[in-house]
Amino acid sequence: MAGIVLLGLITPRRWSMQAACCANVQRLSQLHTKSNSQQPPPPESKFRTTVEALRETVNANESLSNRKLFSRLRPDEKTIEKLDMLGLGSAKTGRFERKKWFRYEEPPVKLPHIAFFAGAQTAASFPHESLPEVGFVGRSNVGKSTLVNQLCKSVTARISERPGLTQQINFYTAGSDLHLVDMPGYGFAYAKDATTKSWVPLIESYIRQRKSLRRVMILLDARHGIKFNDREFMALLDSTGTKYQIILTKCDLVHRIDLAKQHMLIAQQTACSQNCIPRIMMVSARNRAGLNDLRKEILHICSLGQKYLGLHKKKEAIAQSEYFEQLKTFKETSRAVRRRR
Repeated sequence: MAGIVLLGLITPRRWSMQAACCANVQRLSQLHTKSNSQQPPPPESKFRTTVEALRETVNANESLSNRKLFSRLRPDEKTIEKLDMLGLGSAKTGRFERKKWFRYEEPPVKLPHIAFFAGAQTAASFPHESLPEVGFVGRSNVGKSTLVNQLCKSVTARISERPGLTQQINFYTAGSDLHLVDMPGYGFAYAKDATTKSWVPLIESYIRQRKSLRRVMILLDARHGIKFNDREFMALLDSTGTKYQIILTKCDLVHRIDLAKQHMLIAQQTACSQNCIPRIMMVSARNRAGLNDLRKEILHICSLGQKYLGLHKKKEAIAQSEYFEQLKTFKETSRAVRRRR
């Protein structure tokens, strides 16, 4: 499933049977002409950390599938430690592997309860710009409305398992400080074609007209990564000069190693954009993991950090120190360390 991400990045050549046979003969001849003094490459050399190195692997060996190529990526260890700390991503423990008895108890960050403010189906019905706005957009059924509800611990935004329930731009007021904007999803939706076609110009006019829009949050399914429609929308934001940030949703459905690889691939794909914020957020609405980081990010975007995050840094530093002390004790008393002793 995770290997689907590389379909748009890797395009292997189509060789004929004769060319493939000639290539195999050339490879065999090169192997026979090599001297015995050459040492084989180390085992770690088969792993790659960039997409460019992955393309070189494809050119060198055409028989590898996308799934195998994805498995050869080496994720960032710091990203894996962050996932373990926040409880993001699924993990399989062995029969004799001991589970952690502790969790990172992060001090909670609260946003004001939201209330429906306005709905716009045309550009003329946009409400007056009074508060800073943060927009949420993404493919249909990626979890935009669910994330808005979980951020503010509310059930105001309507949710459904059928893609295309949100058919207008909904404005939600969080207290008297900011607006959370839920936009219709692009891609497949259970709606009429005329209705779905009107969503794109509606979203485009909103992005171009709103001066109070601080940032657009692009939601991506962590199982699939960046799709063609996502790239088109990112190109639109780049053309308008709008700042946007990537949020990976449904992280509880992906293994933590594959999630770290997805995080690395998306960071490499969006590195060339000047309008994309390099920090990629990862959340799980089901486990409510990663929501505190996203709440803090939204508060800082709207310049509300001093109002809502007064003593949070001190509490967060104390919680992190306690977590790392427990983690150190856990690693020192593990079975592998005891065997080495």
